[in-house]
Amino acid sequence: MEKHTLREIALKKRSELTNEDRKEKSEIIAKEIKKECIDKQIIGIYVSKGDEVDTQNLIKEFLEEGKTIVVPKVVKKSLIFVEIKSFDDLEDGVFGLLEPISNEEFDLNKIEYMVVPMVAFDSLKHRIGYGKGYYDSILDKVSCPHIGIAYAMQQVENFICSAHDVAMDKIITEYSEF
Repeated sequence: MEKHTLREIALKKRSELTNEDRKEKSEIIAKEIKKECIDKQIIGIYVSKGDEVDTQNLIKEFLEEGKTIVVPKVVKKSLIFVEIKSFDDLEDGVFGLLEPISNEEFDLNKIEYMVVPMVAFDSLKHRIGYGKGYYDSILDKVSCPHIGIAYAMQQVENFICSAHDVAMDKIITEYSEF
């Protein structure tokens, strides 16, 4: 199947999760990320929206622990990462996402752990995003581990990747790691 068809299937499945299921599954995924980040100080992580795996509580916990949190922002059709100190540093941005108010770009080479959103994924750790290519354009510039997070039901059959697609180092779901 083509990526756009797999994307539609995974988005439909994800939208059918109840709020309780989403919360429970997100907490399990967050617990695993916290274990992996125990010795990490600088974390790149997306700010979740809608029915995505919730990262907002995780971000708040990391900020309370004094970790440096950098989140994505779309600027002139490119993705940059900007440090935030609290959710007060965010505003509604492109695609209805919460984005940093500041445009002060953070050095990608300093990020120690990158949490990447996924619409779907396969058993080879390939991801399907929302189709704009923003993450693919920066992941090869980030030397730290790329960790995709999704619900297990977002796994799809293996698919053919584009030349610019970047595989994840690890994928974490509520059931397992790949």
